[in-house]
Amino acid sequence: LFSVRTFTWGNLTAAAVAAGEFALVFVLPLFLVNVLGLGIMAAGWVLAAMAIGAFVSGAQARHLAARLSPTKVVLLGLALEVAGVAALALLLSSTMPAWAVAVPLVVYGVGLGLASAQLTSTVLADVPPAQSGSGSATQSTARQVGSALGTALVGSTLAAALGHTVATRLADIAGFPAALAAKLTDATAASAGGLIETVRAQGTTGQYGALGPQIADALAEGFADATRIGLGVALAMLLLGLAGAVVVDRVRLS
Repeated sequence: LFSVRTFTWGNLTAAAVAAGEFALVFVLPLFLVNVLGLGIMAAGWVLAAMAIGAFVSGAQARHLAARLSPTKVVLLGLALEVAGVAALALLLSSTMPAWAVAVPLVVYGVGLGLASAQLTSTVLADVPPAQSGSGSATQSTARQVGSALGTALVGSTLAAALGHTVATRLADIAGFPAALAAKLTDATAASAGGLIETVRAQGTTGQYGALGPQIADALAEGFADATRIGLGVALAMLLLGLAGAVVVDRVRLS
């Protein structure tokens, strides 16, 4: 099967796209709930913007493929995914409104609908019919491996980044004790940002006194910085997928 070049590069593309997608949906809910302070349901509605974009574009992918080609539709879809994640990474901040997160996700979702709808047929297009079952199963495996790797990579990246970004933000508070900053940094990473809402809710009446709101803001800003780095992982995976799709398109044309 892997002697078929479109199959080989198509599976690489599928794995990379899955890695980027799961990296995105791993890190964003943590940001929405812990940094922006959204409830679980509200965060779900923001993430549903991806589904809205995919719903709109998925139905049109077949018509576009007839006019362009399936590989060109995959390229277009992946380019939109890259653009959506890149825009989100650039705009992300601890004070942004929820709708500003949803807008790039719609763009990402449109790309996801286009790419996903045509990627499977593109990967299997040159596979002999007798091997189509094995080919389909292999592609499913590639997607599952990609999703697992994407989650692992972004989780590790986020944890490592928090150790730097949160400490840097806390250091900006004049006279803040280094030992306490290290403790808060470790606690923020260990709680995946859950500490932020606790400190924020205490205000000036908690154990940190008048510095409470400043500390909460510093933790939120540090988590937002780390989230941007995590989105960089998703973006890198999607760019790898886009490169694989370019190769598939060229092989199909040759």
